[in-house]
Amino acid sequence: MTLLGARFPRLASLPHVPLVQETPVERLSQASAETGADLWVKRDDLSADLYGGNKVRKLERLIGDARRQDCDVLVTTGAYGSHHSLATALFGRKWGFDVHLLLVPQPITHHVEENLRADLAVGAEVHQVARPALLPAQLATHIAGLKLRGRRPYRIPHGGSSPLGAVGYVEAGLELAGQIDRGEMPEPTAIHVALGSGGTAAGLAVGLAAAGLYVPIVATRVTPRAVCNQWIVTHLVKRIVDLLREVDHTFPDVARGAIKAIQIDSSLYGRGYGVESADGNEAIRRAAEDGLVLDPTYTGKAFAGFLRDARESGGTRLYWHTLSGADLSGILREAPPLPHWAR
Repeated sequence: MTLLGARFPRLASLPHVPLVQETPVERLSQASAETGADLWVKRDDLSADLYGGNKVRKLERLIGDARRQDCDVLVTTGAYGSHHSLATALFGRKWGFDVHLLLVPQPITHHVEENLRADLAVGAEVHQVARPALLPAQLATHIAGLKLRGRRPYRIPHGGSSPLGAVGYVEAGLELAGQIDRGEMPEPTAIHVALGSGGTAAGLAVGLAAAGLYVPIVATRVTPRAVCNQWIVTHLVKRIVDLLREVDHTFPDVARGAIKAIQIDSSLYGRGYGVESADGNEAIRRAAEDGLVLDPTYTGKAFAGFLRDARESGGTRLYWHTLSGADLSGILREAPPLPHWAR
């Protein structure tokens, strides 16, 4: 049984497949010494052996829902190097689904190239979409076409950040609260996480609030404001709480406190989504001293804000590591070259 179901029994009825293992919290000794703060990391890079990171927690619920609805193909969207798209491809195929990805361009880095090639290697059907503004219409057209061919598609939202998907991070909030209760780390004065589609920060805030922890969550925005902003996160928090209370009325109404806990930081967005920054690259180098592997799109920028705030304000801070730490070398050995349309 999940932590959420154990604490609120009626919530055990929510769809779920087992993908995630509990991830450890560890002290960052090098970063702590450099900043003078007490710095920790939540190792969600180790959330699953096949592929880690934050997307897997959301997929536990979404793939469970697709199975419950007897769907046969998962359809989702992202950029060329999307971790969400790759996680959907890997776990969707493992659970017997066809996977269709509608992907938009982003700056091509070595990391982006590897993710896109891995999508193709595991059998995902990839469709190029010229620009983000065209995604809604092309997604609707693609799903309609699948239905006309007798397929049973299940649409997974961008980043997996629906209320149901974000329940995976409500669970994560309860997991962290348990680790704090057991003395595995002190209660943090702030938690830092990358903000892409909003589901991680929103679900985490709800889960911590349900456990009685109203810890500030500093969410470093790495996607355009139109993709994720305060209104989107606020609305998502409310919908998560509404969903949980509709299924189990004993779940506390923590929406107001959870919304107040989330602090969006846009100062490190830089020149755009997927565009490397000097601050992010320096943070990647610093994180490597503590054994963490970051990427320039999401985690590098979030870790840069984490270090800056630690230097300026001190305290006990937790960095939530959302990038997969899985080794893709076996998949990439069998992967096709980068498609011509992505070059």
